Amino acid sequence: MPDLITHVALSHLIRRPFDMKKADQPAAPLRYMFYLGAILPDILTRPWYILFPATHDWTVLFHTPFGMILTCALISLLLEPTLRKRVFINLLAGSFGHFVLDALQKKITGNDYWLFPVSWKSVGYGLAHADQFMDLIPVWLALVAGLEGCLILWARSKNRDNGALQ
Repeated sequence: MPDLITHVALSHLIRRPFDMKKADQPAAPLRYMFYLGAILPDILTRPWYILFPATHDWTVLFHTPFGMILTCALISLLLEPTLRKRVFINLLAGSFGHFVLDALQKKITGNDYWLFPVSWKSVGYGLAHADQFMDLIPVWLALVAGLEGCLILWARSKNRDNGALQ
């Protein structure tokens, strides 16, 4: 659970400022697809190999960029044609953010197979163990709350300025 909070919080910090630029179209559904993409690799793998350890070799496919490209394409095909491309891009961008964040973790066993199916070499930078990120959850949540507060204040001042000009 803490890992999912970290993935969603970082995704929010990355994605939210981009939503502020596009005031002409509602960005919330696409933002949710970005967030879903950020946790999708873990949702598709962890419950299965925790409950059924023998499935680890099969489910690890979904925790690779290759597996996520296929999964995001299949999910986007379930939607109406006008949304497919944008949903695919948002799901894929969120999942690649997930992989970058996972690459920062030290692992006991290899788990970041970025070049699968070409190579089984695990890629990672090993800056910290996953449990060390748990200490940062309050920091992530404070950053998200601070960003939201700043964006709300900015939107209010922008609306006030627009009202004064008219």
